[in-house]
Amino acid sequence: MHKQPLTLVKVLVFSLFIGTTLVSCSQEDLLANVIEENAAEEEPDTEPDVTPVDDLKINTTPCDYTLDGIAAGTTLAIECQLDLDGKTVSLPTGVTLEYKGGEIINGTLNFASQGKIDGNLLNSSIKIEGEAELLSSTLILHPSRWNLVQGKGTFESSLENRYVFENIMDLIKRLNGNTLKVGDFDAYFEVTTVTSSSNPNFYASVEAINVPADFNLEMSNNTHLRVFPNSKKTYALLAVRDVSNVTIKGGNLYGERDKHDYSNGESHEWGYVMYIHGATDTKVFDVVMKDGTGDGMKIQDLKFTFHPDYTPTHNLLVSGCTFDNNRRNNMSITGGNHIYIEDNVFLNASMDSETSEGVAPGFAIDIEATRKRDENGDLVYYERADDIFIRNNVEKNSRIGGFTVAIGYDVTIENNIIETGLSFSLANGVKIIGNTLTSKENGSGVAIKGGRTNADNETIYNNQISDNIIKGFGTGVYVTNRDVIVSGNNIENCKIGMNLLRLTNAEVSENFIYSDLEGSLGIAIGDTSMDNVFIKANDIKVQRNPIKLSGVNSEDDFNEYVFEVIGNKLNILSNSGSTIINGSNGAVFNENELNHGIEIFNSENISLSNNFINAVGSNDHGFDLRLINKSIGIQNNIIKTDVNKDCVNIDASTSVSEVKQSNNTCD
Repeated sequence: MHKQPLTLVKVLVFSLFIGTTLVSCSQEDLLANVIEENAAEEEPDTEPDVTPVDDLKINTTPCDYTLDGIAAGTTLAIECQLDLDGKTVSLPTGVTLEYKGGEIINGTLNFASQGKIDGNLLNSSIKIEGEAELLSSTLILHPSRWNLVQGKGTFESSLENRYVFENIMDLIKRLNGNTLKVGDFDAYFEVTTVTSSSNPNFYASVEAINVPADFNLEMSNNTHLRVFPNSKKTYALLAVRDVSNVTIKGGNLYGERDKHDYSNGESHEWGYVMYIHGATDTKVFDVVMKDGTGDGMKIQDLKFTFHPDYTPTHNLLVSGCTFDNNRRNNMSITGGNHIYIEDNVFLNASMDSETSEGVAPGFAIDIEATRKRDENGDLVYYERADDIFIRNNVEKNSRIGGFTVAIGYDVTIENNIIETGLSFSLANGVKIIGNTLTSKENGSGVAIKGGRTNADNETIYNNQISDNIIKGFGTGVYVTNRDVIVSGNNIENCKIGMNLLRLTNAEVSENFIYSDLEGSLGIAIGDTSMDNVFIKANDIKVQRNPIKLSGVNSEDDFNEYVFEVIGNKLNILSNSGSTIINGSNGAVFNENELNHGIEIFNSENISLSNNFINAVGSNDHGFDLRLINKSIGIQNNIIKTDVNKDCVNIDASTSVSEVKQSNNTCD
């Protein structure tokens, strides 16, 4: 108890009592001294006992009141430490408990109805029962108030961290909140232990930290959630499983690929940093996901398409995230629809690290839904991945490739900056448009690979490769199968601009191909078939062969022309190249402009008409027919050559009767 301040009468009596000791002091001086001394002794202590808790300051001075008998409708500001002493306190209707620097500990609060509590009062030592809700929809995490262990910790503490973190989100939901906000926090989580008492089976997306439905998990740049090192072949750190309306924003999430125990010899390629499993209306923003033993993010349907409770991931947005150094793929999409992957950075996918080699497939993004054929040869779709949009992302230094659609449908890959290539295989409805691809290793690899040569055309169709900028690869575009458009691409300094193989119903048009690399080719087509294929209005400038046909339709008996090269501008940048038609059958070569000659040998059913050939200075014949050629038509061409060269040269191996010439202009 603080003493009462002294009165003026007491001061005067005190001064008379001490008598001669005050001779040298005036009465005014004595009064001033006593008042000053009394004030110093008797001024109440306004600073409570304060304990810092993260960014909270908790007054641990015990309260001089209890909650017993509190009236309905009361709003009480907690400014001190209220210890419930292990008891359950029942609160009447409409009680509101506000945080004002204090805390409630050690017991249970049972709200009758319409209760409210400030989230800053919540902690691991109290339970909330009855009908209550948070004053604010957002709870700010103060880790030490929940006994969350930061730093490396132990297996047990990391397992407890998992329970506690997930339970905090569940508590927020139960109290009608919707957001957990995490600031400075760095902790490990054990996510490989089965926690269900009724089901002994392990499911990675169940044993992960699960974000509940209708919830926002907001983390800062200083938030770090880490997988506790383990020896399991599969796990997930954070999961969104069979829920809807979830947003995850910010934070740094880590697998443990370089601390993992691989000693049992299995592939251990299914450790996921984040697992989106049968989720609807989910958003993931600005999260860093790295160092998974498998994928940085796995996106998958729940159950198979033929199950009655099949639940696809639907309407997912992943934006502004960074994926780095995940051992399998940075992202795998095996199921889902209406998925949007935008404005992310994908780094070092599947690259070898200090203690672990990358594992196949090795892409920044791999779309790989599962399907098989039954005993009747019909396709059975276990998973479906369709209506996927991959836009405005950056990819660098992937081990095998950038983005690929191994098995997927209606996928748009647009306006990305790519270093290690794009591709599709068993897919239809794929659009690769407006991307910029610059090789990290000049002269190697394929920038865009479309289709799969060892598969039939049944499910590979209606694909498009358009308006991309490609620089420095071994091959700019490689494409096969049916019903494909390759148009408007700008391909620079690749050894081969385009490689076309076994195409049906295809158009290759309005592409610009430039390469001053020694021996470079524009469009190469070899040992394959071309059925209803049109190569038109392309502008090609290369060192050696703007177009080279070799063994095209050579094994088929074509009764009509099905392959047309029309309206192209074909130029060589040296004096040692030409356009070549070798061992080919059934081609129309019409209305092209060339600064060099055309070589034709061992070919048949070739029509060359309305072309403009200016071979002056190239040391070429206009048309040079060698070896055995049959059914060659050369009509209505304008041909210019050097004086010592012929407009049409036919060597002795080709019968003149097999070459029909008419209305050509020779200069």
